[in-house]
Formats: sequence, C-alpha cells, structure tokens
Amino acid sequence: NKVDILNPHKVDVIAAIREMTGGRGADVCIDAVGFEPERSLVDKLKATINFEKGSIKVLEMCFEAVRRSGTVSILGVYGSPYDNFPLFRIFDKGLTIKQGQAPVLNYIDKLIELVKEEKVVLDDIITHTMPLSEVSHAYKIFDKKEDDCVKVVLKP
Repeated sequence: NKVDILNPHKVDVIAAIREMTGGRGADVCIDAVGFEPERSLVDKLKATINFEKGSIKVLEMCFEAVRRSGTVSILGVYGSPYDNFPLFRIFDKGLTIKQGQAPVLNYIDKLIELVKEEKVVLDDIITHTMPLSEVSHAYKIFDKKEDDCVKVVLKP
C-alpha cells in the first residue's frame, strides 16, 4: 500500500497519478472538503451572481483520477447544490462513493475537556475571534478566506 500526496500547484495531479499507476488510476481518491484549488473566472462569476456558492473541482478531479471500480471518499460537507454534477462519471466508471460526517455529539464533551486541560491546542486553526454582533463580517472573511482566515470563534 502506498500513499502519495500531490500538490496541484506544483504538478499536474491527474498526469502524475496516471504515470504512477501505469495509466490505470488511483485505487482510492479522497476529497477532504474545505480547501478549493484556484477557481476560474467563470467559477468566480457564478459565485458573485449566486449561481453557485462553491466549487466541486477537487471532487471532479477525484472522479477523473480514480481507476474504474475505484473508490472516492468525501470527508466533510458540501453545503450547496451544484449545477451539472458529473453523475455520469460515477456510473460510467462503476465507482464506489463513501461519505459522511463525524458523529460530533459523541465526541464533543471529551474534546472540550481536552481543550480545557490544554492537551489540544487550537491556535493553528482558530485564526480569528470576534463578538457575536460581528457574525456577518465573520462569515464574510471565512467564506472569502480574507486575512488568512481558517476558523472564526464567535463570542456571545
């Protein structure tokens, strides 16, 4: 078993996967929802006029990179509907799609305890703290990734 992480800013991911697998494709591709590649001007325009809020470019790359009868795993949540979802690729290649959300309520009490005990440090992901009254601004900078925003904590 081999795991490779490819940086799409440095290599043509699809070509690299094809080369590594003798043209077959990856057994499994994982879309860890949340980090989008550079978006095209058309994608940005769609978002601006509210046709589509996000992008499924990474998911589309997974469908292209995975082998026939392979598996695409989606970790996280796509919160918006998308036009022209490539359902035909799933059927054409006989793909298995695995997705789901973590059962957060099962873990939240223990996680809060670990944070209070400073056994888990959140400084690298919580980049902004704002009062609840600034919720609109918080969502704006989070959505647009302004000011290197990763996560915002809203305080009542």
